[in-house]
Amino acid sequence: MLERLALASPWLDQQPDPCSNEQMTAASSHRGSFLVRSVDHVARGDGWVDLSVSAVRYWPLEPMPGLLTTEDPVGQGLELRLPNAPTLGAGMPVETRVGVVRLRVPGPAAFRMTLWAGEGWDRAADGIEDGIVVSAGEGWPFELSEEPGSVTLATDHASMTIRRQPFGWALAGRDGRRLSASGGDRRQVAGFPLAPALAFGDGMAWCSFELAPAEAVVGFGEQFGNLAKGGARLCLVAEDALGAGTGRTYKAAPVFHSSAGYSGFVHTPGPVTADVGARHPALLSLECEEERVDLFLFAGAALKDRLSAYTAVTGRAPAPPPWALGVWMSRCRYRNRAELAEAASGMRAHGVPCDVLSLDPDWLELDLLNCDFGWSWAKFGDPAELVAQLAAEGFHLCLWELPYLDPESPLHLEAEQSSFLVHGARGGLAEARVFARDGRPRHLVDFSNPRARAWWKRQHLPLLELGVAAFTTDFGEGLVDDAVMHDRRSGRTWRNLYPLWYNRTVSEAITPKGGLVWGRSGWAGSQRYPAQWGGDPESSVAGMAATLRAGLSWSLSAPGLWGHDIGGFYGPGPSAECYIRWAQWGCLSPLARFHGLGPREPWQFGEVALGIVREFARLRYRLLPYLMSVAEEAARFGWPMMRPLCVEYPDELSHWSLDTQYLLGSDLLVVPVLDDSPDPVRTRCVIPPGGWVDLWSGVAYQGPSVIHLEVPLERAPVFVRAGSVVPMWPTVVAHSGAYSEGAWTMHCWPAPAGASGVVYDGGLTHRYRLEPGGEALRCEEAARRAATAVAHLPGEPDRQLALVRSEPVD
Repeated sequence: MLERLALASPWLDQQPDPCSNEQMTAASSHRGSFLVRSVDHVARGDGWVDLSVSAVRYWPLEPMPGLLTTEDPVGQGLELRLPNAPTLGAGMPVETRVGVVRLRVPGPAAFRMTLWAGEGWDRAADGIEDGIVVSAGEGWPFELSEEPGSVTLATDHASMTIRRQPFGWALAGRDGRRLSASGGDRRQVAGFPLAPALAFGDGMAWCSFELAPAEAVVGFGEQFGNLAKGGARLCLVAEDALGAGTGRTYKAAPVFHSSAGYSGFVHTPGPVTADVGARHPALLSLECEEERVDLFLFAGAALKDRLSAYTAVTGRAPAPPPWALGVWMSRCRYRNRAELAEAASGMRAHGVPCDVLSLDPDWLELDLLNCDFGWSWAKFGDPAELVAQLAAEGFHLCLWELPYLDPESPLHLEAEQSSFLVHGARGGLAEARVFARDGRPRHLVDFSNPRARAWWKRQHLPLLELGVAAFTTDFGEGLVDDAVMHDRRSGRTWRNLYPLWYNRTVSEAITPKGGLVWGRSGWAGSQRYPAQWGGDPESSVAGMAATLRAGLSWSLSAPGLWGHDIGGFYGPGPSAECYIRWAQWGCLSPLARFHGLGPREPWQFGEVALGIVREFARLRYRLLPYLMSVAEEAARFGWPMMRPLCVEYPDELSHWSLDTQYLLGSDLLVVPVLDDSPDPVRTRCVIPPGGWVDLWSGVAYQGPSVIHLEVPLERAPVFVRAGSVVPMWPTVVAHSGAYSEGAWTMHCWPAPAGASGVVYDGGLTHRYRLEPGGEALRCEEAARRAATAVAHLPGEPDRQLALVRSEPVD
């Protein structure tokens, strides 16, 4: 019926055919789908409101933009004033389906809207079993009001209004100002809607949002393109990105944040296609590969508040052990113990502080795209003796793994006989989407099987008992779409769950020992299993810039801990200058790991590089108390360590697209020099509101403003917020374990209103405030931490401050 209707219309025949093959493919995915049209009944329960809804079958206009139903023209909202007004739908039967939209209120300014239709849906289901969310998303008190044309849920901080017919929704803030609305009202000239407000059918579901003319949208996981996603069409699915410039991503996440004052999160395990004004400039459209929409909306002008609300639902990153915030040294690969020992002794001999040494696959006896935990005694000797020796020198050991098994491995037979491997659609074992030069397939551990997860954890225990501190959880993106998981769902449905559960499994094995993972792949909720790194970038300025953008985007999608391969992973480089520039901001990233296909030790790049990189590594170690405090903020509040300026200053629209600098915590502003010239580089620095002081020169700047600095190779622009109090160690040591429990130096950069700071120290909170007169620092400490204090005054010598101690005040 609809096919004939769309193809036989004289009105359609008059229109041009602008559609690309991509658009035709996207449009055809809507076949057999139903557009939610009206709210027929409202029922309130304990913590929820159910809307019984009716939906009408619709069809994409092909090749034109627009959606067509068999309703009469008025029911469709068609434009009848045109001289060639369409008459589609007159006298045609209307095919309908019913469904339920459940509304819940998970927080003071958060709403959850879940659509399901047909049989088999459990209305009480909260989806926690998928492991993406940790909270059911209900329980906050709200008021329900019903009007003839609408239904409204309201708290003291926000409201969500549902229009009864045609179905639509709007989100408003505390003051009643609309922040967001569904996109179903946007139409083409004949009145056909461009996108559904809410729709479902044939294993798919859709929702859309209005985009204001000046609205910026960020997020959607670790994307290597521009931070602001306007004009982008993104496939949110875990893939081996094969670098940082391919348009793919290792770690997608269906969460986004708008400069209009709201954030959205689609709770789903399957792939999502996000169109941010690419096809229709005034619409953000989301297409989910399951027959429901489970949408969280968070309101609030402060992005930090929305991140806290989002991570209250998806979980927060635990604070890492202090050694994890030190320098990690790695390469692909240290091929034997002698090479590893050379790196260890070199770091100590050259005075570069370091806490972690990482071994890539060569620690395994069978080491090509296989992890069976079979230690190579021939290459590395006794593992217990090696771990003990490294520990005596102040190093922690990290080992590489991936969740694939080579059929040649003895562990493969055990896994196969126990049904711990993923199966294929036609029987047998599914093969991972990886290329192995030996021609053998690689088979995947089935993390949907609880027994397989427990088995995989046990493989780590002997090494953890020896003192191995961390595992690089590489890969995880190789699940094929037609695989059949233990829970009977398809590989396509599990594509994003697989890296989440892979990293969760290893993290749960490691965490009791005080370590962490270093994961490449991920999905929403991955911040609970730190840490993640930015994959395999090219060793070039282009790779460096793409890595920076990816880190900023991931920070808004899985707030917490993130690192990257300092120097880049592959390619003929890096040049010494590129290595230096990468190391400068790498040492001021949440985590700092040097890694690549070739040597990444700083002395390998010459004396100049060694001296500069050593200085930045030492700066990182002096900043460890500050870094621990910022990491604790991630654990307590769900804020990223590495922050785009829009996190702290959301009112300035230009900050939403600024992806060439960042804040480390709230008090340090870092401007990477994205250039590999040996000469000074003219660098643009955006100074946020308030006072900021150049860390190196002490020159003060007032924001908001833009400055340009000539930056020599040995420096990168770093600014400290005026009015801040930053804890630092007074000296530099070889590794973090050499610091005693003793005392910090509190560095104050006074502003006209003075200076103050809060430092989070494990479970403790310390507060510091510059006393009137500027001669003393008041310390409200839960434990004795500050030993000395110094004030940095522009144009004046540093001033030693007296410490005035008092009991902490909650």
